[in-house]
Amino acid sequence: MPILVPHARLAALLGETSVRSAAATLGELLAEVERRVGPQDWAWARKATLLVNGRAAHHLGGLRARLEPEDQVWMVLPSAGG
Repeated sequence: MPILVPHARLAALLGETSVRSAAATLGELLAEVERRVGPQDWAWARKATLLVNGRAAHHLGGLRARLEPEDQVWMVLPSAGG
């Protein structure tokens, strides 16, 4: 089953540091997580960069990217500093 590793704020909302899913695509996986946290909390979470096995999801087909059972999806929020 693919596994999602959410960023810290989303992990706190979910109450877990990873989510296993039977989702076949990245879009299905994210929809599943959105249903668990609700639309208001999900609005800011959508700004995260998505990595599938270390590769940017937009290079793999975006939300239509197929997920294999061993895939890891990471959500990384942008940050800046000086």
